[in-house]
Amino acid sequence: KTVLVIPTPVKSNKLAYETQKVLEPFTFGLWGVLIAVTVTAALLSVWFSDREMVAKKRYGVHLSKTKKACKKREAAYFRLILDAFLEKSMFFFSAGIEQDTGASLPHKVLMFGFGFFILISVSAYVANLA
Repeated sequence: KTVLVIPTPVKSNKLAYETQKVLEPFTFGLWGVLIAVTVTAALLSVWFSDREMVAKKRYGVHLSKTKKACKKREAAYFRLILDAFLEKSMFFFSAGIEQDTGASLPHKVLMFGFGFFILISVSAYVANLA
C-alpha cells in the first residue's frame, strides 16, 4: 500500500523565502554556470561584432582614431561589453535570441549555440519545478 504525504505549505511572505523558492530548481553552482555562460556569450559577441561601427553608432567614439584618449577607448569597450551582457541576459530571461541577418557567421554560430543553451536551461528549470 502506497501513501502520498503532502507537506503542509509554509506561509511566509519574507523576501528571502520567496527568492529561495525561485532559485530552488537549480543548485547555486548551476546558477553560477548560467551566469558564466551569459558573460562568455556577451564577451564573444563583442569580439565577433564590428566594434568600430557599433561604438561609433551608439556612443559616438572612433576606437581607431583615439590616440590621446586611451581611457575613452577603454570606456567605450567597457560600455560595449556591459551592453552585450545586459542584452544576452535579457535574451536569456525572455528565452529568446536576436536574429540579425547582417551578422557575421561566427556571431550567428554563437547565437545558435546560446539559443540552444537557453532552450535546455529553460526546459530543465520548468521540469524541475514539478
